[in-house]
Amino acid sequence: MNKIHINKISEINRDKLINFYQKSFNYQKSELENFEWRYRFGFCNYESLALIVDNQICGHAGLIPVKLKLNKKVETAIWYTDFFISPGFRSRGYGKLLAEAWMKICPTQITICNNESLRIFKKLKWSYNNNFVRKIKIYNFHKIIPILRKNSQFEISYDSLGELKLEEQNINTIKEIVLIEQKNLEKKIVGIIRDESWFKWRVLDCPYKKNIFIFSYKNNYFILNLKTKNNLKILKLIYSTLPVGDEILKLFNPFVKKNKIDYLSYISREKRTNLNLPWKKKINFSFFSNDKFIMNEVDNHLDDIQYIDSDIDFL
Repeated sequence: MNKIHINKISEINRDKLINFYQKSFNYQKSELENFEWRYRFGFCNYESLALIVDNQICGHAGLIPVKLKLNKKVETAIWYTDFFISPGFRSRGYGKLLAEAWMKICPTQITICNNESLRIFKKLKWSYNNNFVRKIKIYNFHKIIPILRKNSQFEISYDSLGELKLEEQNINTIKEIVLIEQKNLEKKIVGIIRDESWFKWRVLDCPYKKNIFIFSYKNNYFILNLKTKNNLKILKLIYSTLPVGDEILKLFNPFVKKNKIDYLSYISREKRTNLNLPWKKKINFSFFSNDKFIMNEVDNHLDDIQYIDSDIDFL
């Protein structure tokens, strides 16, 4: 008989937990060790869970606590992330068991998930839509072929910014962003509340903020994450105060050219897309609440999800 426990991750030996993360998730070592920041420890009492079978960590259910605007009310929700069952323990009901424990933490849950996780969530009567897509704008097409890739150096030049202005990463910049964010949120029925404390956690306290850049253009702001992976130089537009379209993307052309960026990635709203292409991939946005009214409101009115809201800008 297997001994099964579900524990808060703060109750587990740190070295064992990091070792599990290293085997299970596609994070860099520094990102693995900063899980307290990633899961927003200290914001509230909600905490990620680990599944222990016979004293072995074999499953994980991460979460990021957030606030949602629902009509004129503020609701606490949790953004699910890093849901994983070790390969040797799959198809035994452990995924459903862990997800059910997850769901008891908070009555409202949202997530971006892969098809495997979505299959489990559907069994638990979650709703989902494909109203968002991850888009990629490729600049160096020859880099598509791995053998043609040379080592990409993490060197940044700010000589060619065009109409963009590089902003300092400080609380004053955050306050300016929040003013615009609040005005945008006022127009929405449902939205993620990105207030000053949220941006402070997500940007100013970020362990890899040396990779993050804040640009402004005509009283609007863009937050980008630059990283190298598989000899590719990748720029992720993780937050924008404006909807991202061709005109916005053109603003980054001088910076992209000067710094030899291979591609830029971002999330865009595009309802009911049925295509999955290398440069445009539909996203599974899944959600659940004990209150059916909240589920309907989230499904019909949540129209602004960006990389910065989840963990997928790390990958």
